[in-house]
Amino acid sequence: MRGSRAIVYARVSTVRQAENDLSIPDQLAHAERYASEKNLEIVGKYVDAGASGRDDNRPELQRMIADLKSGHVNADTLLVHSHSRFFRDAFQFELYRRTLEKHGVRLLSMTQDLGESSQADMARQFVAIMDEHASREISKHVTRSMLENARRGFWNGALPPYGYRTYVAERVGKKEKKKLEVEPKEAEIVKLIFQLYLYGDGKTGPLGIKNVVNHLNEAGHRHRKVLFSSQTVYGLLKRTAYIGTHHFNKTDSRAGKPRPREEWITFTVPRIIDDHLYHAVQAQLAARHPKMTPPRITNSKVLLTGVAKCGECGAPMRLRTGKGGKYRYYTCSAKVDKGTKACVGKTISMPKLDDIVTDNLCERILEPTRLKAILGSLHARNSGRQEGLQSELRALHTEKRELSKTVQNLLDLMETGGIEIGAPMRQRFSKRQTELEEINRVIAMKQREIDTPLKALEPDQIDKVGKALRERLRDQNNPTLRRAYLRTLLKDVIVTNEEIRISGPKAALVHALSEDQPLAPSMVPSFDQKWCTRRDSNS
Repeated sequence: MRGSRAIVYARVSTVRQAENDLSIPDQLAHAERYASEKNLEIVGKYVDAGASGRDDNRPELQRMIADLKSGHVNADTLLVHSHSRFFRDAFQFELYRRTLEKHGVRLLSMTQDLGESSQADMARQFVAIMDEHASREISKHVTRSMLENARRGFWNGALPPYGYRTYVAERVGKKEKKKLEVEPKEAEIVKLIFQLYLYGDGKTGPLGIKNVVNHLNEAGHRHRKVLFSSQTVYGLLKRTAYIGTHHFNKTDSRAGKPRPREEWITFTVPRIIDDHLYHAVQAQLAARHPKMTPPRITNSKVLLTGVAKCGECGAPMRLRTGKGGKYRYYTCSAKVDKGTKACVGKTISMPKLDDIVTDNLCERILEPTRLKAILGSLHARNSGRQEGLQSELRALHTEKRELSKTVQNLLDLMETGGIEIGAPMRQRFSKRQTELEEINRVIAMKQREIDTPLKALEPDQIDKVGKALRERLRDQNNPTLRRAYLRTLLKDVIVTNEEIRISGPKAALVHALSEDQPLAPSMVPSFDQKWCTRRDSNS
């Protein structure tokens, strides 16, 4: 082995690992001493800090193999502290050892030099199998400890969710047990994200995720020193930790797949977002999902996209242009896609329909006398609604308690081995969990209706804010805000050859009059009647 050229590979499983002589500096120092004793020239060092030995998803390992294959590094020996530093998977160990051998490189463990005989090969394979077994046993023990830690409400060492930081809640010997607390500056940005998505920035209506990202980045906000992205914002909007519930063990990190619901560990963390705001955002996310609402409708700059519908067949009306874009029309999408056999559909000038709808909404629905009559009847109805809401809420809480008890009983039985955890049981558990989440969502929205009853406005207030609302709806200089108000106030614009029928939820009128910005459609109470109750609402 005199005069040989060697490279060194060192690895630890976690960045902070320092088990006896397994730390990176110790492995490298040992390699230097060993090379000096054996008259080896070290021509390269490769270090993976914080990488598992049970797979080959390691940047430095892959770089090392590429360098050897390409001839970028010329070596005949690979030094590792022990075989387990190379791999803790017997199959992968042998596969990569043979790859090295094929390129003239001998794998040499400084603490387990088994020689070159056929018996040595057998011994090496046996050691690899034992290393794999030991790794799996250690993994089981660590997993059990982490699950128990999570059950007790402690954080398991990963990076805290955005909006939180860790603090030492308990010490056991030298070990520190940590919990989450709110990080004030990040929490304010979390609140801002939810507000922007649901309400907008005061100059527009609710923002889509891409526009939220642009707003944050342009304002100089950062996601822990890096720019916000659509994926980041979507993940934040979906995170249940913000309403006080964190789920641990949701994903199998090794396989990259979600775990069954019964394997999740749930514990309480400090709240950042109110329930009603969180669930309204979830409703908005669902409504804007491509499977529910095509992106062309969600992101369209056309004033009545998603609202205007053909009165003959009910299909949405879409933009159509003529003369190279000089003329713009709303036309029946069924007629465009399938021809006149599908629908004889109506085509109407876009500016004309926009003006008709806006003028009728402003001059008839938002006309002071009509507006006062609509609001008066809605307030009278809503006052009687409060008692009904309280009764519904009590029933929902009773159902929630029973369902929570069922879920906990199922979980206790599965944890103690009282029942077999087969596919039917997993499905049953997941179904109950989903039902529980849905009940929580409905409770939050019902509670919001109770906590924020429709505001009673004085006649002079109705005149004043009604005028302001009419001005916003006709503001040609701010089409984004104009479109947001129209889409909130309008439910349908039905176009036939004889008439145009417009309608919308009454409660949206009250909120539009009493708020500084348009209410997101997902926040309009679903029980509310339409304000289009007379023929004079139509043109």
